[in-house]
Amino acid sequence: MKFPRFLCALSTSLLLTGLSPAQEGVDKIGTVDMSRLVMDYHKSKSTRETFATYQETIKGQDKVRLEKIKASAEEAKKMQQDADDPSLSGEKRDLLFRQASAKRDEAESLQKDRVSWLKRKQSQLNEKATMDFGDIREELMLVVQAVGEEKGFNFIFDRSGASGTGVAVLVYTKDATDLTGILLERINKDAPVEKKDE
Repeated sequence: MKFPRFLCALSTSLLLTGLSPAQEGVDKIGTVDMSRLVMDYHKSKSTRETFATYQETIKGQDKVRLEKIKASAEEAKKMQQDADDPSLSGEKRDLLFRQASAKRDEAESLQKDRVSWLKRKQSQLNEKATMDFGDIREELMLVVQAVGEEKGFNFIFDRSGASGTGVAVLVYTKDATDLTGILLERINKDAPVEKKDE
């Protein structure tokens, strides 16, 4: 399942400020790729797998709905064909025409219900994903702050942050320390061991 990029790039341009007092007027500046932290965090992986399962469940339920719509449409078509039989009485043909029309209406109604249901399910899924990945982002922000305080950084900027025009907010920093690797080790130190297929 592919999720929208915003689910994997939940970040802000300026993560933390004032982590520690400036020493002798020189600020210690760090950078971090928050998009990568969110993407490579082991909890993000399990969350994506959960949403992939949700998506497959929705697809399965939608398949059942499509089969019902198809069955109604085919039944309406069969009734229409039968009604065109000139050997039938007028009364019988009128009955089949009415039944075919009712079946077509039924198929159209089922299709409208299906579209509405799909939109509702997708909206619920997107809302849930936004909340869950938002929680992950907040958790990661706390880790970034803790590492910044431990290592005496005054500022830590998000290298993956972009402005409203799509241009990176952080274009250049002199003597900035990239903390992405250190942070990845920190957030994944308790990651469950993946079982290898035998």
